[in-house]
Amino acid sequence: MTLLTQQYAHPYPDPAPALAPDPAPDPALPELVPESAPAKVSVDNNRCHIYGICQQEAPEVFRISEGGSLHYSGSVPAELAARARQAARCCPMQAIAITAAPPVAPPRRTRAAARTATGTTTGTATRTSTPGSPHSLRRIVVAGAGLAGLSAASRLRERGFDGELVLVGEESHRPYSRPPLSKQFLGGELGGQELRFRADDALEAHWLLDTPLIGLDPHRRELHLRGGERLPYDGLVLATGVDARRLPQLPVLTDRIRTVRTLADATAIQAAIQAARARHVVILGGGFVGCELACTARDQGMEVTLVVHSAPLLRRVLGSRLGELVGRIQARAGVDVRLNTRISSWTDTGSGLRLRLDDGEQVAADFVVLGLGSVPRTEWLRDSGLDVTDGVRCDASCRALDAYGRPLPEVVAAGDVARWPNLRFDAVPRRVEHLIHAVEMGQHAADTLLRGPERSRPFTPVPRFWSEQHGTRLQAVGMPALGERMEVLEGSLRAGSFVAGYHRETARGTQLVAAVAFDMPRQLLDYRDAVGRTGGGSLRPAGRRRRR
Repeated sequence: MTLLTQQYAHPYPDPAPALAPDPAPDPALPELVPESAPAKVSVDNNRCHIYGICQQEAPEVFRISEGGSLHYSGSVPAELAARARQAARCCPMQAIAITAAPPVAPPRRTRAAARTATGTTTGTATRTSTPGSPHSLRRIVVAGAGLAGLSAASRLRERGFDGELVLVGEESHRPYSRPPLSKQFLGGELGGQELRFRADDALEAHWLLDTPLIGLDPHRRELHLRGGERLPYDGLVLATGVDARRLPQLPVLTDRIRTVRTLADATAIQAAIQAARARHVVILGGGFVGCELACTARDQGMEVTLVVHSAPLLRRVLGSRLGELVGRIQARAGVDVRLNTRISSWTDTGSGLRLRLDDGEQVAADFVVLGLGSVPRTEWLRDSGLDVTDGVRCDASCRALDAYGRPLPEVVAAGDVARWPNLRFDAVPRRVEHLIHAVEMGQHAADTLLRGPERSRPFTPVPRFWSEQHGTRLQAVGMPALGERMEVLEGSLRAGSFVAGYHRETARGTQLVAAVAFDMPRQLLDYRDAVGRTGGGSLRPAGRRRRR
């Protein structure tokens, strides 16, 4: 992989144009807090996998060439520094480092920072922390010390919140990147320390790690912690994330069946596979986790059987046509893919596991990893009065709602655990489980908490995610699962390099709900801002970004 440094040359982009006949969706990229000084950018070539996330977040700073190498500006002007820092936050491999360059005559930061034309502030919370004020926010607690919680906490400080900030997390680790757990970490490419998020290392906050949450009393404004401790709050961010879905009951008492969600899970799998000297692993589940685990196991030279209840792979995310393509990619790599198959019985033989499939075939395995999806971490909120049906239900601006649909005062939610209506698409509350989404929703939830209900705004992002399947890079913008039909916009399925658009019919016309690229990250960028657009004409972007 070639990594080149180029001088800054691209201008800051204009806002996305209005998209008729529907009112223009909000910009695809989130509002950021401007920085006053230029910054230095560096990329660790050993970590970078050219997923293209940085180009999506800051195309003026990062660019993927025709040949697939990453080019970037080493020196970034102040007007692009916040965008470059956002790219570093969203990098799954934490390959980007941002260091502030020596500022030139920086303006004095005051508590009375001027408001921008949009009504936001560049350095101060929009609500005061004056003691005794009805809107006083002297202590904000973030329940959940993952990426969404970290993102919310960092945004609170960026907006000028100078009160007490407390992050409570059940794990003993500071926030780290989870996507590499099923690939680069299990494959030995990255260690635990290398997964830590680095863009917000200087966050001024109190960390209560290894601290399980027991309950929430919204009337007293208290969190209940293990051991009977109570933690009062003035403002609360709910960001407890999700847990790995498990089998209803363990079929056999053995250490040879594992799930992977946390760093501790992945470390245990590493040790167990080594102890068992595993040569054949069975993976249960055909979503992204299951497919990426299959890639890792094959890279390690193991035989892999992928057992999936439905068909094809990734059907719920990508639909049938692209799901079938992913299945062919897995099969070409030597994975034994069993679709529409269930395991009817499990036997621990002492030296391994014997699994009987529902077609009567028996499969011998050294180890089984469950990739069955996730469940939101809301069990501790069951007596809180919140609506926790499939996550914490929120309004469009991330305010947590009770069982009657009423917002709880000074309580917001963010990340995988939050279920909210993305008005870019419709008014149906849904959860989204992607790294970039956790960053952006954490930021928006913090803004909502500081602005108050009168000035909060809807959170209308374009979800963005990626995967790598045996060397094929998959990137997506939008929500493909909402699509009613799919068409190839560029490239070809047969060649395996293409951009596919997902559409559905609405009262206003045809809506582009997503675009998915296989090995075409540069071209995908042209479709991001069009996601959510409706109309009767062509849904292709009006013009292409100029390439060099």
